[in-house]
Amino acid sequence: MNSIQIPQLYCPVETSINPFVHIVTNHTNQWVQTFELHTGQSYEKYLGDNFGFMTARFYPFAPLEHLCLANDINVLLFVMDDAMDNQIVKNDLITTRKKFEAFIATTLDILHLPQEYNGEPTGVFAATLDVWKRLCVISNKRWQDNFILSIAKMFEAALWEFDNVASGRIPTVSEFYNKRQFLGAAHISTDMIPIIEQIDLPEQLLSHPSIEELTVLARNAVCWANDLFSLSKEIIHGDQHNMVFIMQAEKKLSLPQAIHQTAALHDTDMHKFMAISKELPSFGAFDHSISRYVRILGAILKGNVDWSTAETKRYDFSYISAQ
Repeated sequence: MNSIQIPQLYCPVETSINPFVHIVTNHTNQWVQTFELHTGQSYEKYLGDNFGFMTARFYPFAPLEHLCLANDINVLLFVMDDAMDNQIVKNDLITTRKKFEAFIATTLDILHLPQEYNGEPTGVFAATLDVWKRLCVISNKRWQDNFILSIAKMFEAALWEFDNVASGRIPTVSEFYNKRQFLGAAHISTDMIPIIEQIDLPEQLLSHPSIEELTVLARNAVCWANDLFSLSKEIIHGDQHNMVFIMQAEKKLSLPQAIHQTAALHDTDMHKFMAISKELPSFGAFDHSISRYVRILGAILKGNVDWSTAETKRYDFSYISAQ
């Protein structure tokens, strides 16, 4: 099919990338082979996705070991997401709701009781056990419990999507706006910031209304950009849970009109993010940590655009030429 054309997206954030990008890419390539997450043609496609550059842009100041872990987690999440998104060639793990529920239960069991896992030494479950053990070494119990809740939210949203597809139901724009951050695991990327970037922030500060709003805006803006970047792929996969398609259905728009409205939604959230980030109150002794946290939110926003535009073969789109 022809490449999708989209407007240039507003994202006035400085470009940055972690200097360990090539080391991390080589590490995760070996890790993927060890756990057999991709083999044959699937592995060649995975190499073209170039996730190491995405992760290095998301966490530009992370130490090497932490960045390796973050990239392994991101690749694993993309393996899961691709399995859940493809509505035409379904992964055997989720061909039925019962199988999907069993897949979710096993994954959550690994997180709750990793010492009891006795499954295969390769595959998604073994890879989940590996990254979880490594995460537990560099995090505390409170963070781990919250992370498990975040993974559960991702699966809850995925089941919601599964049921919508099974019934032929198209969600409303409002519903999708509230669910999308969990469908794409954008919340996982922001949840990992304090651990991967080693930023000491009390939980009550992360739940401060201004910081919470910034975090959700960043997650959503990444998702709206991704809905535009991945449009061609999702047409091929039969995935209708994309803001472009949902706007098109609800508002009776043409595809180009829906693309422009989704881009406008992205830009609106991006403008809000920039405005709030410049008007934050003082957090006293934690001002520097908050500044670092907001800086990494911006890195995720900009990194998603830079990687999707120039560093991955995962998407097929071009920007509309300026008139």
